[in-house]
Amino acid sequence: MKICFINNLYHPIVLGGAEQSVKLLAESLVHAGHEATVVCTTPEPGTHMATINGVKVYYLGLKNLYYPFHNKSNPIFLKPFWHAIDTYNPFMARELRLILTKECPDLVHTNNLCGFSVAVLNQVKMRRLPLVQTLRDYYLLCPRSMYRKGTNCKTQCWNCKLYALPRKKISGLIDSVIGISRFLLDQHLQFGYFKDISSSRVIYNSYKLPKDMAFNCPSNDTGLRLGYLGSLRPNKGLEMLLKILTRFSPEQWELCIGGRGTQEYESYLKNSYSHPKVHYLGFIQPTMLLTKVDVLIVPSLWHEPFGRIIIEAYAHGVPVIGSRRGGIPEIIEEKKTGFLFDPNCPEDLEAEIKRFIQDRTLAIRMRANVLKKAQEFLPEKIISEYLKVYHEVLC
Repeated sequence: MKICFINNLYHPIVLGGAEQSVKLLAESLVHAGHEATVVCTTPEPGTHMATINGVKVYYLGLKNLYYPFHNKSNPIFLKPFWHAIDTYNPFMARELRLILTKECPDLVHTNNLCGFSVAVLNQVKMRRLPLVQTLRDYYLLCPRSMYRKGTNCKTQCWNCKLYALPRKKISGLIDSVIGISRFLLDQHLQFGYFKDISSSRVIYNSYKLPKDMAFNCPSNDTGLRLGYLGSLRPNKGLEMLLKILTRFSPEQWELCIGGRGTQEYESYLKNSYSHPKVHYLGFIQPTMLLTKVDVLIVPSLWHEPFGRIIIEAYAHGVPVIGSRRGGIPEIIEEKKTGFLFDPNCPEDLEAEIKRFIQDRTLAIRMRANVLKKAQEFLPEKIISEYLKVYHEVLC
């Protein structure tokens, strides 16, 4: 079987969990004895090709007004025009057509389409190829990820509906749709997407367990070691966490922050929340942080589609305190692998942190449950679920 994956980003350009999940999925497919090709975007003009761990990767220079996938602010006045082109981008569709003609895949599996636009779906169906779509973000619904002015959107505003109109119409071309969380899939179904598609299901992301990893052990001689790992953006709730930690005595805690954001927002955080117990580490590999903390905090204000960092923490034996937002509650088992809190009530987060501060052995006692939960997200289990979908669509 030969599968062509389409995702806006791929290794080595990694900004979030989607590109990591697609990479693991493609490599798992190759490991299972199939062929995998990936098509993604790059800021460099032209088309470049590379083979990474057995996966053939096509890097297409993005044909739009600017390249949005970086941590720099883009010109505000150009954004409406960028999104207008991205509603249906014939230039990217033409580039994909050339690759599909050359590769002749058995099936196309689309993921994050921002940068490509739904125009590529037309190219796939013009060749009568089976088409599977994994929902990993809110691109089909809203250019702002259903989050505006510090609030999660309950409905689509008029301009989002305008942008989404062709996306909603063309989404009917898909043969099978998969959500990386029940929440994300239901959001799309609620707004009338995929209503004519009989095949829909939830398949969570996967994470490969590190080999021969040494677990850390909480120390009673130091404060509770907390970790945050992810993008530094206002909707991630990091400011709420930083404010809450100032309510505790400095000897009770320390916080390691891994991740990047825009230069402006990073500077704001470091200037506003400078503290000897807060360590800004910048971009860092998950293992480098997760082997040094007792508890991971995922304080998102917006509805996270999944929360990949949670299963990464599980694989490292680290329990998680996460917000009741999006897909996060689906993968945290309260009192077993972590705890949930309502971000509208910051006192809830404070209480959960206090729980671990007062009981310094709680994290180590939860480790067995955490590692057991991690087994549910092993790549071989997740690829088997996808192979069922592929065979179903091909038959």
